[in-house]
Amino acid sequence: MYLVTDLATGGELFDQIFAKGSYTEKDAATLVTQLLSALAYLHDLDIVHRDLKPENLLFKDRTETSDILITDFGLSKVAVENFLQTASPEILQQTGHGKPVDMWAIGVITYVLLCGYTPFWGGEQNSNVVLFKAIMECNYVFDEEYWSHVSEAAKDFIRKCLVLDPAKRLTANDALAHPWLKTDADYDLKPVVEKNFNAKKTFRKAVLAVSGMARMAGSGSLKNLLPTPPAETVEQGEKELKVQVVTGGEEKGKSDGGTGLSSPQVVL
Repeated sequence: MYLVTDLATGGELFDQIFAKGSYTEKDAATLVTQLLSALAYLHDLDIVHRDLKPENLLFKDRTETSDILITDFGLSKVAVENFLQTASPEILQQTGHGKPVDMWAIGVITYVLLCGYTPFWGGEQNSNVVLFKAIMECNYVFDEEYWSHVSEAAKDFIRKCLVLDPAKRLTANDALAHPWLKTDADYDLKPVVEKNFNAKKTFRKAVLAVSGMARMAGSGSLKNLLPTPPAETVEQGEKELKVQVVTGGEEKGKSDGGTGLSSPQVVL
């Protein structure tokens, strides 16, 4: 059997971003629009990718107007230390992984495109306990230091993708109608994105997989990987990482933007 695929010579997503002279919120919205258009097509055919991540997004060529290609439709084996960073809550709970899993991934990828780091982390000690808790409670922030020049529309788009209840997340078609995708914001985000990318040497490792645990869940290995930690362990981990509690997915003092979430926020 022979497989014939498109030739992608444009390189990976972030390689191209850093090769640009400037990189704006409008550029990010254009990339997300392309990604959503492809995803909507797949979902209309009842195809779920389940492994969306920056490494699986390649440019067809090196022109400024190059299309993005979604690659790797197989569920490759995922290293234990990598998959948690961008996994959706329902995968960690082993309650299913349908189309909303891809939309959670869209939220994570959009977040990364606008600041250079992922919304969920295990802290300086790379604690899976802290990371798991953050994902399961949808605890993330828009740090003012890195998000002050990003529009509220962009943050609203992310909030509506990163929703704990899969049924309440935007669908791919709904997301395509979100006003943020029409933004004209032209502030150059490249210095911030590149700085964060370079400062966190584990960044690429952190986004290696979004939801490639279906096989692991089916085999039961996910249970072995994610034991329920004693309450005192979580409490101690939070103390060590100096966790501060604010409102879920928000800047300090602001509402949850209509997502219905009010989980404690982990600020690392």
